[in-house]
Amino acid sequence: MSYLVFIPSGILLVACGFLFYRIFALEKKLQSILGGSKAPEDFQQNVLRKIMRLEAGQEELAPKAKILEAISHVAVQKVGFLRFNPFEDTGGDNSFALVLLDRDNNGVLISSLYARGGVRMYGKSIERGVSKHQLSEEEKQILEETIAKGIRN
Repeated sequence: MSYLVFIPSGILLVACGFLFYRIFALEKKLQSILGGSKAPEDFQQNVLRKIMRLEAGQEELAPKAKILEAISHVAVQKVGFLRFNPFEDTGGDNSFALVLLDRDNNGVLISSLYARGGVRMYGKSIERGVSKHQLSEEEKQILEETIAKGIRN
């Protein structure tokens, strides 16, 4: 019966050992994060140095980010392509429509119509998702699909 006292004591001893191990491991991680020193003043100095380096890096990146943001407003962000057969007397989908749009749905729609007598190319400007020129059914379809690509986030 006296051995029953040793079981809770053993469990308590193992638990204490585990807690000391975890505290030691956390202290080691904290030292590596904050620079390796145990003195609180050194911790503060290291943290302040790191914050100052991060702020300097952020100040250096801010103008570059503004330039990239300005470029992204006019860069081609949405592309649509459709091959089709506009005429019954020719075989294959040799005609196509290509849409290139920026973030605000401004850009160009390029069409190529293939027929036995030759190939015709058309370019139509797109402003805010609308063309001032009449569009074929295929051009309307690919324009709508391309604009819809930008809606998904």
